[in-house]
Amino acid sequence: MLVMFAVISAVLYTFTTPRQDRNWTPEHAVLPRIEFKGNSNNPNILVTNIRDFKWQENNKIHYKNMRFSLNDIVELKAVVSHFSAISGIAHVFLIFVLDDGRELGLSIEARREVGEPFSIQGGLLARFEIMTVLATPEDLLGIRKIHQEEIHVYPIKESKEKARQLFKLIAKDVNSLYEKPEMYHLFFKNCTNQIVKHVSTLTDQSYPWFFQTLAPGDTGKILFELGLIDLPDTNFDTVQAKTLLTQKLKQHD
Repeated sequence: MLVMFAVISAVLYTFTTPRQDRNWTPEHAVLPRIEFKGNSNNPNILVTNIRDFKWQENNKIHYKNMRFSLNDIVELKAVVSHFSAISGIAHVFLIFVLDDGRELGLSIEARREVGEPFSIQGGLLARFEIMTVLATPEDLLGIRKIHQEEIHVYPIKESKEKARQLFKLIAKDVNSLYEKPEMYHLFFKNCTNQIVKHVSTLTDQSYPWFFQTLAPGDTGKILFELGLIDLPDTNFDTVQAKTLLTQKLKQHD
């Protein structure tokens, strides 16, 4: 039965035609775009359609643009947001930090239609397209605080140059999805492995397939074991305490 389901899932993912013209939920209705101009070593960048929703306000929908140069990127953070009682289940996204203090969040998500909730079945049976959400951290973190998720923000120990290279690689995906839609898959193309595929080209560290595919909730532990968290602690429990942004309520399912 499991083998048959896996085959059906792979076939649906391969042969389902993705579309751009669905009745998208408001937070997934607008695709971002990234333009590079000028000096190839330090191009000027224009990011359009950055989501900046004010989730606790009635008129929550808001988008903005951001201009900066590639060398303005000076820091990278990884965020793991646990939304399930199962510790291995979580959403993973990135925050790029600029030298003037501005931050740009990047979250790879299943693009949903109005009235369509995310589900494991849908993620396996080609019910969703994939999209890259570029948003302010206040947006990405704000909705997860409302949902009472347990959020950890990890400062990443990588050079500024590698953070900039990662941004350039991910920008290609952003612009590609702007031009041509692709399908989301819970295993083949999800929030974690679409980031890891680029990270693996910039570092000698090997991120385990199991955790990027089946247990993204353990991302913090893997980053710690690989020595990629920019904190001096030698104990992961201490790291977890220091990086905790919000604590999930005990009664939250």
